[in-house]
Amino acid sequence: MPSEGVKHKILFILIAVTIIGEVFSIIMWNVLPESRISILDVQLGTINAAIMIPLNLLAFYWIIKGKKWAPLYFIAISIGNRLWSQPLFDGGIHMIFVTWTSILVIFAYNEYRGLSNFETAFLSIGAISNLALSAFLFNPVDSLTYGLIFYIAFLAFLVGTVIALRKLR
Repeated sequence: MPSEGVKHKILFILIAVTIIGEVFSIIMWNVLPESRISILDVQLGTINAAIMIPLNLLAFYWIIKGKKWAPLYFIAISIGNRLWSQPLFDGGIHMIFVTWTSILVIFAYNEYRGLSNFETAFLSIGAISNLALSAFLFNPVDSLTYGLIFYIAFLAFLVGTVIALRKLR
């Protein structure tokens, strides 16, 4: 299982991939019209990604500098981005981004308060399994509403389980 140093590096990699993904989405949506199949408003999506790039770069910089509050900032902008972008996507594709954000939040929280290797693995695997279960239970049209509600409830259950296990120790 990953040590604290490895989980710290994983967070840096996740933030870097997030920044690269934002840049790639701007290029893809504006250069390849066929890539717009799941986004409802390309202009708003592009603006959203363009705003998130410097915000994520700041988080990356502040986490490298060891600012204790930087992971909380990163959690806030990640969740804010997901809430803002929810109406921009059509169908279940957004659930992949919700899962990505869940993984970001898990590793950022680990950076802020620390999670055991078991807790990190349990929550990460749970978030990914949750995506698969949501995809299995809900069709793409319903996934954006019922699937998201199910996904959030299941994540709350996972977090509640980790909290309960911590209290039992």
